[in-house]
Amino acid sequence: MNKKYIRGIAIPIGILLFFALGFLLAPNDPDHVDVTARFLGPCSQYPLGTDNMGRCVLSRLLYGGRTTLGIVAVGSGMVIGLGTVSGLIMGGMKKKQNIILESVLNAVTAIPPIAYLIIFIAAWGNGIFTVLTAATVSLLLRLTKLVKTRTEIESGKAYVMCAVASGATRAEVLAQEILPNLIWDILHFMCLSCADLIVSIVGFSFIGLGLGDNVIDWGMIISDTHHYFMTYPGMTFYPVIGIFLCTCSFYVLGRVIEKGEKADAGNQ
Repeated sequence: MNKKYIRGIAIPIGILLFFALGFLLAPNDPDHVDVTARFLGPCSQYPLGTDNMGRCVLSRLLYGGRTTLGIVAVGSGMVIGLGTVSGLIMGGMKKKQNIILESVLNAVTAIPPIAYLIIFIAAWGNGIFTVLTAATVSLLLRLTKLVKTRTEIESGKAYVMCAVASGATRAEVLAQEILPNLIWDILHFMCLSCADLIVSIVGFSFIGLGLGDNVIDWGMIISDTHHYFMTYPGMTFYPVIGIFLCTCSFYVLGRVIEKGEKADAGNQ
C-alpha cells in the first residue's frame, strides 16, 4: 500500500472519526437550557456560541454527529452482512429458481426510502429503530441485487469452473472463490451509500419524521435553528458543514476504493 493511498483514506477517515467520537470532547451538556445565555457568540465556555435556547452549539453539533454517524455505522454493517449473504445465495441459484426472486427484487428496489419510512412510522411510530430500518431496507435490497448480479457474472469465469471441477461445493465456491472478488465492489457501493444515508437521515429528521423528540441529530438541529439563519447563521451553518464534510469523506473513500479496485485488477 503506497503513501498516496494511505493519505487518500487517512483524511476522510479522520474526519468521520472526529464527528463520530467528538461527543467525548463536548465542553457542555448538549441538553442544558439557559435562557439567559441565548444567542451568545463564541467564548471560552461556549466555543461556537449558544442557540435560541441557550444550549452549547458545539456540544450539540458533536452529539448530533454521534447520532447520525452511529445510525450510518449500524445500518451499513447490517446492509453489508445481510446484503452480501443474500446476494451470494441468490446469485448461486439456478436461473429457473431465481426468476421469481429477481422479479420481486426489481420491484421493491424501485420503492423510495421515504415510502418505507412512512410505512414503518405508521406501524412502529417515531424512533431511531424506525429510521434505521427505513433507511437501510432500500440499501439492503440494492446491495443484494448488486452482489447477486456480480455473483452470476463471476460464476461463468474460468477460476470458478476450475474450483468446481476440483470438487469444491457450491458454498465453498461462493465463500472462498467468488466473495473475495466482490469485496471492492461491496466497499465502493457502501461508501457511496453511506453518503446518501447521511442525507436521508438528516432529511427525515428535518421534516419531523423518525428519530423522536429527545434525540439530538443534525437534521433536528437544522430544523430548530433555520428560522434564525439570517440573524444567527452559525447555528444552522455548523451542522451543514458537518454533513458536507462527512458526505464528502464517504465519496472520497469510495473514489479511493474505486482506484484501488482498478489497480488490483490491473495487477492480476
